[in-house]
Amino acid sequence: MFRFLLIALCLALASALMAPVAMPSKVGVSKVLMSEGGKGFGGGEATRDPEPTEIDPNDPKGKQQAIHKAESFAEYLAKRQAS
Repeated sequence: MFRFLLIALCLALASALMAPVAMPSKVGVSKVLMSEGGKGFGGGEATRDPEPTEIDPNDPKGKQQAIHKAESFAEYLAKRQAS
């Protein structure tokens, strides 16, 4: 009986310490193609709209969801050089 318990304990310990099997990556198998004009899955453009949006003053989350005007790259570099 003791021998059986010892063997069962060794098998349980060995199986508990084994590394998990790595799943093969499916990134290389992907067959996703962009349709014409850079349209994404939802039919919209793949890039964000660079124009700032109108903010509805009655919408409490309007400022959070709006696309605000960002500084240009030249302005960013000038600000970075100044500091």
